[in-house]
Amino acid sequence: MPDLSDPRASRAVLVGGSRYASLPEVPAITRNLNGLAGVLQDPSLWGLAPEHCAVLADPDDSREVSRVLRRAADETAPEGMLVVYYAGHGLVDPVDGSLVLGLRDTDPAVPYEAGLPFEHIRRAVAGSRARRRLVILDCCYAGRAAGHLAAGESGTQAVADQAGTDETCLLVSAPRNRTAQAPPGEPYTAFTGELLRVLRGGKPDAPAVLDVRTVWREVTLRLRERGFELPELRSAGDELPLVHNAARHHRDLVGRIVVATAAVEDRDLRQAAVLILRHERGRGAVGVRINRPTADPLPADIPQGWRRLLTTPAVLFDAGPLSRYEGFIAVARLRPDVEPPLRFRAVRDRLGVIALSADPAPLAPVIAGLRLFSGYIGWGPDQLEADIDGGLLLLSDAPEREALSSRPRDLWTTLHARAEGD
Repeated sequence: MPDLSDPRASRAVLVGGSRYASLPEVPAITRNLNGLAGVLQDPSLWGLAPEHCAVLADPDDSREVSRVLRRAADETAPEGMLVVYYAGHGLVDPVDGSLVLGLRDTDPAVPYEAGLPFEHIRRAVAGSRARRRLVILDCCYAGRAAGHLAAGESGTQAVADQAGTDETCLLVSAPRNRTAQAPPGEPYTAFTGELLRVLRGGKPDAPAVLDVRTVWREVTLRLRERGFELPELRSAGDELPLVHNAARHHRDLVGRIVVATAAVEDRDLRQAAVLILRHERGRGAVGVRINRPTADPLPADIPQGWRRLLTTPAVLFDAGPLSRYEGFIAVARLRPDVEPPLRFRAVRDRLGVIALSADPAPLAPVIAGLRLFSGYIGWGPDQLEADIDGGLLLLSDAPEREALSSRPRDLWTTLHARAEGD
């Protein structure tokens, strides 16, 4: 298996249309763009610099898109890889049957007037010095109904056949005369959602580097299991290494603090700072909100020995909606250079969870801080990563002491500003 392309010599252009003047909206596409950008920029997967990954969300000018494409193609060195991605409405030119990619002001009756002809992408990519070129299309043709991007009379497969020249690898979301689904209620479109799951989660029995053909096969299996249309691949040259196999490079978020962005309106995560206590492949993640102290008195059954160890403010914290009335989670921070006590499970350096069934009497010289949480927040498999890559949560570099901050109500403002600045 060849090595990955040098990310310093590589470029990516991600284009997506979620809002249209004359076509139905596809809100999932904004998350598609953020998710794929997060994967490409993740150092554990590839490590493309943010300034080398252009994200064009809801562009309304095909000339702007063409300029960005040409610049990226020109800047990609021979040892690098050029990646171009489009998600949105695809339309068929009624005159010559060619594919036109929908932009904000594209009129489906005359798509060539304000759309982006696929030929512009093909020419820009073909003109690059890069020996590795990948174009990904998550679209079909005119219209969208009942959660589908509707197909036209000629298929994406025909476009793939036409664009499979110029030594470019082309991955498309559906074959001829089929629909590329955007399932209602899901964060991503069907094809890109499975693509991101494979890139983020990897494949346990695959080599350390995933190539495009391996990714395509795995995405195909997952889409078939869900009853969706199957993607097509047109490959040129070698097998085109794409990312490190995440099954061997797991991103461990245990002990990290994530912060909701200002755009989050969900009441459980709105202006929340969450300490991740568990993060397991295939099982999801568990965390506690660390910035929601309650005004309620401590429960009477909390022994005085534990009460004396509590960090100010010595109150119960509302950690999340799950299992809120089924016991408490005690997060403790140990003093430097001490042996961890019995029934203490470390989550990050000196920070961990301790069972309240332990004897608190001998713990005063060992524990530097303690906080009690009621409930927790949970994520299913890949959901925490999706929220981070999709821009709903920011991964903070806050030190472990912030988990037991004496000013918890200020945490969101402080950590959000710091993470946004990063």
